[in-house]
Amino acid sequence: MKFINLSMGLLLATLAAAPTVNAQRRMMPELTDEQKMLDVMHRTITSEKLFGYVTQLSDPALEGRLAGSKGMEKAIEIVEGYYKNFCLEPAGEKGTYFQQFNQPFIEVTGECGMEILFPVKGIDKKADTWVRKSYPWADGWFTGGSTASGDIEADIVYCGYGVTAPELGYDDYKGIDVKGKIVLIEGETPNHSQDSVDIKKWYHHTLHAVKMKNAYDHGVAGVLYKWVPGPGVPYQENFLYCNVTDTVVSDIFSGTGRTYKESIQKIRDTFKPQSFNTGKRARIKMTTTYNPNGVGKNIFGMVKGSERPDEYVIVAAHLDHLGMIPYHIAGANDNNAAVAVMLGAAEALAKSPIKPKRTVVFMAVDGEESNLTGSTYYTKNPLFPQDKVKAVLNLEQPGAGEIMVGMYNYLYPQFAEIANKVNDKYIHRQLMTRENHFLTRPRTDGAVFMQAGYPCMDLRAAGGGFYHHPKDDVDTINPEILQSEAEWLFWMAMEWGNVE
Repeated sequence: MKFINLSMGLLLATLAAAPTVNAQRRMMPELTDEQKMLDVMHRTITSEKLFGYVTQLSDPALEGRLAGSKGMEKAIEIVEGYYKNFCLEPAGEKGTYFQQFNQPFIEVTGECGMEILFPVKGIDKKADTWVRKSYPWADGWFTGGSTASGDIEADIVYCGYGVTAPELGYDDYKGIDVKGKIVLIEGETPNHSQDSVDIKKWYHHTLHAVKMKNAYDHGVAGVLYKWVPGPGVPYQENFLYCNVTDTVVSDIFSGTGRTYKESIQKIRDTFKPQSFNTGKRARIKMTTTYNPNGVGKNIFGMVKGSERPDEYVIVAAHLDHLGMIPYHIAGANDNNAAVAVMLGAAEALAKSPIKPKRTVVFMAVDGEESNLTGSTYYTKNPLFPQDKVKAVLNLEQPGAGEIMVGMYNYLYPQFAEIANKVNDKYIHRQLMTRENHFLTRPRTDGAVFMQAGYPCMDLRAAGGGFYHHPKDDVDTINPEILQSEAEWLFWMAMEWGNVE
């Protein structure tokens, strides 16, 4: 009993000497605004969570997220759900999260394939027989993203860059019969000068749509396009094409006395076409359905500014990818990683007790791969006055590699200053900043914003990854770079939301 009394006495004495909870709170120093922001950033932005977003959006059930398709609609619903969960305010049309626009699309609905036919002379050296060679998907060919449906077989004519530019004294189709043939053409143009005047002269002819229309206008039956796959070509009835790889091109040139590398180099050196009949044939079979009434949706959620709610910082990341061509490509880095990084920063900013002075708008863009339709539509039909937008931070492929990269409109060097300031203070990862004039064909939504006159920076990662290829899957994603990018974006949005 004495022991119990003694213990009870010690306990009561300890309790009497201990400060109350309220007293303890009074003794703790008040967190600064910066500490509060750091606290919410560390609690909400984690590599595991961001990697989970990438995995979810890369699921084959989303069918590659082709703009306008049912698979893309599933992805849109996922992002809308996170916006609601984070309590982002709807910032789209008519009180919704969306801005809708017309988005035609082409679905693969059946068998697709490509073969090269090689001639073999008979014993009498007169009668030809043809040996067919099929190629594995991705290592040899991809379904043309906007191809019509059909089955054709015809001679192959090499036509360089597929350019007809009389104003520049250049025509890959001059003096060669391509009517009813299949042409093999290359992306870009013969111009390799970085002079702004030269680039502008050739700009029109770099466009995929222009190349394909030029081939169609010359009466070709189909195109083998040596370029990465994508749905950025307008649909043309009865016009078939597929994308092909170096392996196929090398086989087409074999036995011709020429090589592809030498032919391209000669065009670039002399600005003279090197078109010729290859002596090979090709078969292109595509089974697709054109959907002219597809709907695209840009998705907008926002965190209201604390002092200047009618001024804006826009954070953008495209959600769409290539669809089924004819098989699934996840697009984990391009551009699920970007959406994941955006969602990470959005949640942290929404839950932060400290808000930036300006409103921050989070924009999941549709149609980037389909000829930049979503960002182009937005810049022509803005939901926020352009002169009230302080900055656009566009995310593009930020999930593979080790190095953070910021490419910005050269008219706005403040982007580099703020990007380096944020990294040096909070992130401490290797960062490259580079000014960009974007005088050539726009390849990102950021370039569309830049050309429309917005102050803009493209945020990405470097040092790994695959582009428009089945290997762009979750295995290539670096969760740690995702976390660094999301933390960087959080502070970039804060800085741009407050900077004068």
